[in-house]
Amino acid sequence: MIEIKDVISLIDEQIEFLKQQNGAGALMGMLKMFDADNVKKVVNTNNDVIKELTDMRMKVLELAL
Repeated sequence: MIEIKDVISLIDEQIEFLKQQNGAGALMGMLKMFDADNVKKVVNTNNDVIKELTDMRMKVLELAL
């Protein structure tokens, strides 16, 4: 059986991964390793996914109450 805390943990891991990816992408963009527009698109997409995951995390917490 899957526990709520395990679901929350998985969501948190994904959010942290995306935040780290954004940081690495921003650094690579500053170093001109990749096209700045492409880096910006990835960061914006990651931010959208982070927002969705955060919303999902809140809904899971509500279910636990």
